[in-house]
Amino acid sequence: MLLLLAVATNVYLFRSAGGRVSVVRVARDVAVGHEVKSADLDMVEVAVKSGVMVIPSRQLGQVVGRRAAVGLRKGTLLAASQLTGQQGPPAGQALVAVPMKSGAMPPGLATGWSVRVVFTAGDQGQEPVTGAPQSRIGVAARRDVAAVVDEVIGPDAEGATTVSLMVPNADSSTVARQAAAGLIVLVVTGRQG
Repeated sequence: MLLLLAVATNVYLFRSAGGRVSVVRVARDVAVGHEVKSADLDMVEVAVKSGVMVIPSRQLGQVVGRRAAVGLRKGTLLAASQLTGQQGPPAGQALVAVPMKSGAMPPGLATGWSVRVVFTAGDQGQEPVTGAPQSRIGVAARRDVAAVVDEVIGPDAEGATTVSLMVPNADSSTVARQAAAGLIVLVVTGRQG
């Protein structure tokens, strides 16, 4: 009787494990454009229906070193379409380093968060010089720019923090100029994680 029970248990375990495969899962959040490291990934056995895009765990070595084409969320199964071999920002995007003073950004700002870059000065509130054409940069500076936080470094000994922002390429020069002048405030529009 005991032998029959053992055989039945083994048959059940074999059948229930038969539809499971070992796949790559995201172990911690990875921001767009960041290199995927082995610590960012783990493996999990799941039952996968045909048509579901996953990366088998035997291909883990091919994933490490590639870059995230989209923000990768902890606990999700990884698909090849979420990765890119590009070394720089995605097409149409630029990476801008923005020095921030305390109070110009929300506390706890982190990689992957969506933000709005708000320009705090420039020609706003100033009277234009009579007869002088209005600057294109001044007009563009009034328009907020949507961005994604790529990396947050600091604060340093003086309390300054550097935030790398992924911005549309068309807005990158304006953001860089305003950042250099210290005329930027960041507003969080979405938190990742």
